[in-house]
Amino acid sequence: MMPIPKNEPTSDYERSEYRLLYVGRDAEWFRRLKSALGLPANRLVYCAGANTAKLFIRCHIRYDLFLFDLDLLNETGLELVRLVRSLSHRQDKQIIIVGSEEVINPLKELARSGVDECLTKTPDAAAAVETILRLLGEDPPGYR
Repeated sequence: MMPIPKNEPTSDYERSEYRLLYVGRDAEWFRRLKSALGLPANRLVYCAGANTAKLFIRCHIRYDLFLFDLDLLNETGLELVRLVRSLSHRQDKQIIIVGSEEVINPLKELARSGVDECLTKTPDAAAAVETILRLLGEDPPGYR
């Protein structure tokens, strides 16, 4: 059996055309998430500022899922959720908010009206990966 070349996608998910937008300022966690997902660089977009995020959200670039990190965005993250839900070309898109327990727990009920998942951020990003794959209709690694 020949080994699979490293630059070849090894699953349908890695071959996918999914595009995700992460909005937050935790570049290290973003790198871990990106590595765990195995998506090409242009499929998981990093955005550190709320104003730039609003431009990305309003434009007509296709995003299948939005991931807002509330540890660094706080109420601005919920403002972005409301913006996504107010735009006709974004209303059906999945939204996940992540953050530390201290940030996420008080906002869970407030956010539920427009958010698909509220997650406590783990260092390895495993919970986020599993949730992203589930929301996109993919089998999480190890479930096949």
